[in-house]
Amino acid sequence: MFFRQTSVSRYVALTAAFAVLAVARPVAQSAPGAALGGAVSSAAEGKMEGVLVSARRDGANHTVTVVSDAQGRYTFPRTHLSPGRHTVTIRATGFDLAGPAAVEVPAQGTATLDLALQPAKDLIAQLTSLELTMAMPGTEQMKNRFTYQGASCNYCHSLHRVIQSRHAEPQWKRVINRMSSYYPDGSAHSNDNRAWGRRLMDYGDSFGRPTPNGPDEGRDPDRWFGMPIADLAPFLSSINLSGGRTTLAYEPKPTLARPTGRATRVIITQWDQPRVQTVSHDMDVDSKGNVWYGDESNQVIGKLDPRAHTFTEYELPPVPDGHLPGTRDVEVDKHDHVWFPMRIAGGASLLTKFEPATEKVTTVADATGQFIAEGPNDTMWMGGAVNPFHKIDMKTMTKVATYPGNGYQVVVSSKGNPYIAGFGGVEGYDVAADKPIRVPYMTKTTWGRRGRMDPQDRYWFAMYASDRIGMYDTNTGELKEWPLRQYFTPYTVTAPDKAGMVWAPSNTSDRLARLDPKTGEIIEYLMPTELDTKKIAFDPTSDRVTLLFANMRTARIARVEVLD
Repeated sequence: MFFRQTSVSRYVALTAAFAVLAVARPVAQSAPGAALGGAVSSAAEGKMEGVLVSARRDGANHTVTVVSDAQGRYTFPRTHLSPGRHTVTIRATGFDLAGPAAVEVPAQGTATLDLALQPAKDLIAQLTSLELTMAMPGTEQMKNRFTYQGASCNYCHSLHRVIQSRHAEPQWKRVINRMSSYYPDGSAHSNDNRAWGRRLMDYGDSFGRPTPNGPDEGRDPDRWFGMPIADLAPFLSSINLSGGRTTLAYEPKPTLARPTGRATRVIITQWDQPRVQTVSHDMDVDSKGNVWYGDESNQVIGKLDPRAHTFTEYELPPVPDGHLPGTRDVEVDKHDHVWFPMRIAGGASLLTKFEPATEKVTTVADATGQFIAEGPNDTMWMGGAVNPFHKIDMKTMTKVATYPGNGYQVVVSSKGNPYIAGFGGVEGYDVAADKPIRVPYMTKTTWGRRGRMDPQDRYWFAMYASDRIGMYDTNTGELKEWPLRQYFTPYTVTAPDKAGMVWAPSNTSDRLARLDPKTGEIIEYLMPTELDTKKIAFDPTSDRVTLLFANMRTARIARVEVLD
């Protein structure tokens, strides 16, 4: 047996004395089947729309969030809250709860808890990285260079750590070098202290390959992920508390409005992953709605059963000491077998298949890369930032062909052609014609990241450095782009959901954008915690549009149910 199975069911929540404990009683305005409801208000606004209200039962490993409507009302369905004592929290920029709150949810009937809000004691702590960026002094060109780096500060944590620091320019140079010694895809740290940082110092270069002289071998000492330290260090010292300042030299303010209208019609559930240091760069969903996830810093493949609120994790063969561990992209095939690149000695990642029914693990000896995608005719495709496209026969577990190209986050058409969103354009390979494909973006100053191929062979992808959603029709050659807000930095894009809508997460604003490709309308849904996800899947078992993804920043699995 190659691994050891561990099972985690529920977390023990912190216990404390709460100032408000609601008494269960009927709530006339609540919808039928409601477990908990009430109204949110403040002296400044009266009844408040767009306040995220979260409830967590004592001892549970998950939190459920709803959003108040135009009348300030919020309602938790009975289907989402179990009987018991629940801690209640809120997210509304500029406001705090007037006091800690808890409520006893009864087995029958509806509990009520009205929430009073007061001005926030620490407004800056509530602002998103996007809002902090908009408030920073400096030219737009400088802020663009700061934001759109391949692995910016905000790639691993929010910008609060930057602006609250006291480093002057010489100190920043040392800090930047130290931060660049962390493995970007294996590092994440939220303001509520979940997830962690994986140092590369003992593992080699940024791809995990051992280097004789340490991780800095071959690196330009005056550059940090594409931006010169000579420019970055003085910029960072101009936006923080260096030089003896006790307050910032500028005034960050809320610039993103609370949700309104259709953006309030959502239920969000987040499950704490069993290990607080988990960094899940990738995930996928099986036919039963289970979420399978990897860990970029540990030899683990895990599963969440959202119905039972339980996790099961499987430990995989370890790598030797001094080598970078981790499991990478995750793809569940039509047989519910789970595929992923698994690291081995030397930083390489071998294509691996895990069969849940038998717990059998099989690898393809010569298929290496970071990203995978199932293709037609029982094929799995593999690629990576420094790898070509590999085509694997899933039945024989052998590599049958290799095609030139930069196989970053590969997607595959029904014709068996691989594609990626590259630097400056969509790239791919026409297998039948035996020639490369390259289609320049309409927006020139951009570079792509991740996306999905839909059943009509349209490739939907994120345009990270120009804040856009892109679509390339592989049949007609048509290319379209839809703009998002500045500094939204979408990392990935879904294929259209059952309502025809396309989704993209922001790496800076804690929001999910929903695009209607027919009208161009965009609705932004605010998350209750920091957000950083690299891949989104839909729940095939749900009647409504339901998104599932790993929240890499907070070591949580999230579900977003759209009520609209």
